[in-house]
Amino acid sequence: MTAEPPGENRAAIERGPTLLPNLGAEEGEDWRALATQPRVRVAARLFAHLLSATAHIALPDPSRGTMTSWWPCDEAWPDALGPRPTGPVFDWLESGSPPHPVPWLVTPDLDRWSRETFGRGLAGPPPECVARLHDKAFAIRTARTLGLDPAGLAPLLRILAPEDLRSPDALVRRLDADLRGWPAWTGRRFTLKPRWGTSGRGRVGGRGTADTPGVRGAFARLAARGGAIFEPWLPRRNDLSVSLRIPPLEETGMQPVLLGSLETLVTPSGVFRGHLGEVDSRGRVFSGLRQDEALRSDAAAVARIAREQGFHGPCGIDAFCYLEGERERLRPLVEFNARATMGLITIGLVRRALPLVRERLGLEPGGRAGFVFAITETTGEPAAEADPPLTKELEASGSDALVLDLSSDPIPSPARPLLVFFGKGGRPSASLIESLRC
Repeated sequence: MTAEPPGENRAAIERGPTLLPNLGAEEGEDWRALATQPRVRVAARLFAHLLSATAHIALPDPSRGTMTSWWPCDEAWPDALGPRPTGPVFDWLESGSPPHPVPWLVTPDLDRWSRETFGRGLAGPPPECVARLHDKAFAIRTARTLGLDPAGLAPLLRILAPEDLRSPDALVRRLDADLRGWPAWTGRRFTLKPRWGTSGRGRVGGRGTADTPGVRGAFARLAARGGAIFEPWLPRRNDLSVSLRIPPLEETGMQPVLLGSLETLVTPSGVFRGHLGEVDSRGRVFSGLRQDEALRSDAAAVARIAREQGFHGPCGIDAFCYLEGERERLRPLVEFNARATMGLITIGLVRRALPLVRERLGLEPGGRAGFVFAITETTGEPAAEADPPLTKELEASGSDALVLDLSSDPIPSPARPLLVFFGKGGRPSASLIESLRC
């Protein structure tokens, strides 16, 4: 890898798209530190598999105006997926001629750096539009507009502005008054999370009162992050997501395209571990859960509102099922991710693997193949003779399973991505699913 693209490759960058995988950019400048983590590095390479064979990956440092690393995407293609396709998995991923650089998340600094480096802005909407819609407050307000939240939950959600958090005594009194009025099924357990954030980072919680050193100590940090959301900490049954592509307004007559719905495997703190789903012979992806139809319908309605507000490009909607006493409820809009998502990557990889699934598992029209995508990880340095137990269980999923090891990083990594398909509509064992959530 080189600090700047060598001269002989500059023409290649102009011909093909450039991927700028700033995963974790919601965290501000810390995203460059996250890029060195094995799971994040693997996710960036998997994102590259969705682009054309002429694409390149660049890890920029906008604060210095330089590129910290650069390499062709075809060097990272995993053998398990067969020959490298020429084009992108979705044509709309690469727009413009030459193509605009493709980010994970559009931010002002990255867009400015892209214009200075490549002479054109990032693919996607303007940074200010992304900032408005990626704010968790947009999801809450949109759910209210569409009447999506369950009736027992809707009145309990609070959007806190930075100025609210800068008056700690008044805010504690206000939040404690709210908590006293919460119904018994909440257990009066709450979470306070940043309006801009990812994977559960930066949130704080409690029970019964907000007047604790930990909660008070988070106010200034949350104010600096643009505010917070105050809501019940709910006992989740299933986490779900929907991936969509929203066309720009100038594409008249076009509607948002639903790419697929998935069950999401996350840890109790919200860290992504993988996805579960089903795919049919046409490449359509479904979660396989009974709430799927309602979830997809609600997601389409949210996407239409996002489009009216100027957003276009890939996006994702997070949802979950939770218990309200003894009754299960669906909260269909928890967050609107105004960016690429791991759901998009999973669906793109499933599409890339579809010819193999048809051939080896005999997937025919009318049928579906279940699948699980997971990034397993060892502790410490990887060892060929000591794969993690989860990896072994995934690989031993059954004689009718198709196990694809998507590892391709030339630098040895403890993170190992696996995509496993099950014949005859099968699914991984319940114990394996719970292990992935840990």
